[in-house]
Amino acid sequence: MAEYKQYSKKNGEKAWLLRAYLGSDPVTGKSIKVNRRGFNTKKEAQQELTRLQNDFDKKGQALTQNITFKELYEMWLEQQRKSVKPSTIAISVRYARNQILPAFGKLKLNKITVAYCQKIVNEWHDKYKQYAFLRKVTAQIMKYGISMEIMDSNPMKKTILPRKKEEETKINFYSKEELQEFMEIVKANNNYKHYAYFRVLAFTGMRKSELLATQWSDIDLFNKTISIGKTIAMDEHGDVVLQSPKTKNSLRSISLDDITIKILSSWRMKQREDYFKLGFNTGSEKQFVFTNINNELYYPQVVNDWLDWIYKKEDQKRLKLDPDSEKIRRITPHGFRHTHCSLLFESGANINQVQERLGHKDIKTTMNIYAHVTEKAKEETGQKFAQYVNF
Repeated sequence: MAEYKQYSKKNGEKAWLLRAYLGSDPVTGKSIKVNRRGFNTKKEAQQELTRLQNDFDKKGQALTQNITFKELYEMWLEQQRKSVKPSTIAISVRYARNQILPAFGKLKLNKITVAYCQKIVNEWHDKYKQYAFLRKVTAQIMKYGISMEIMDSNPMKKTILPRKKEEETKINFYSKEELQEFMEIVKANNNYKHYAYFRVLAFTGMRKSELLATQWSDIDLFNKTISIGKTIAMDEHGDVVLQSPKTKNSLRSISLDDITIKILSSWRMKQREDYFKLGFNTGSEKQFVFTNINNELYYPQVVNDWLDWIYKKEDQKRLKLDPDSEKIRRITPHGFRHTHCSLLFESGANINQVQERLGHKDIKTTMNIYAHVTEKAKEETGQKFAQYVNF
């Protein structure tokens, strides 16, 4: 919006000044404002504004036409670093480098069409499970381009998301009997750190990175509770960082059973002994419960590595004893969270109790597990009835 104002010069003569906003710099996003004075009439000031606006628009348009998607992505990324978690940045950077930039990076923004975007989305659908996320991030980058007045429209947003690929759903949690068998296997390996970790994971439903971020000050052994208020993650440089948990609902304090408390107490004593031999004093309340040989935070991937090692060792053992023996069923680290959820329902906990204990923001996540448990219960109903009637 322009402002025209008459003022008096030092010599007493009347003149006009002009103040106006021309727009945003298409590269930096900064507001471009002009302030001119010394016009004899208001009309001269208006004519000058028209000239300035035309020059700005022409230069901006020419500059916009020369901007590539990669340059826009770098601007967007810089803005993202100021507003989202390091782990979110790391995910965006990884997908951008591997999938998005190879498809869009060298293209001029005004050359990107809806048809081309749809072609890429279809290719992503055929190659990657995360094709919907790739489309989402690309659309976010283009949306930023519109906000900065570098792009006129968002062609990616106009694409049609292909139907989700149907895949066989594997049961990613253990029954009570399977969990007991797994814990016996871990205990037999004589690695008390692994035993303590997977016991807490299965008996609290914590996320693997929440447990790796836990300090002894978060555990109240007397009142038998554990407070969950942080998580570990990887930033875009591959470093481990502590950050707030996934959602506000993830901030919670939950109760611990007596056996888990006993196992944690034993692990704390063993940790002090083992790490003292390595030259570390782990007696501080700020000490992390699970750390590497250098008493540093683990990478999140380490839990997957532990599981692989446990499963492979057990498979080799069974193969040696009996080549025809059945392998132990494998689940992911997140599967222990699902295991806890499933067994909570089987033990009689209601939906609200389970949702609060696991820190689920979306009730749908809880209900997906609940659906499996109730389906299992339906299968057993007929047999229970027959046993009760007993004739």
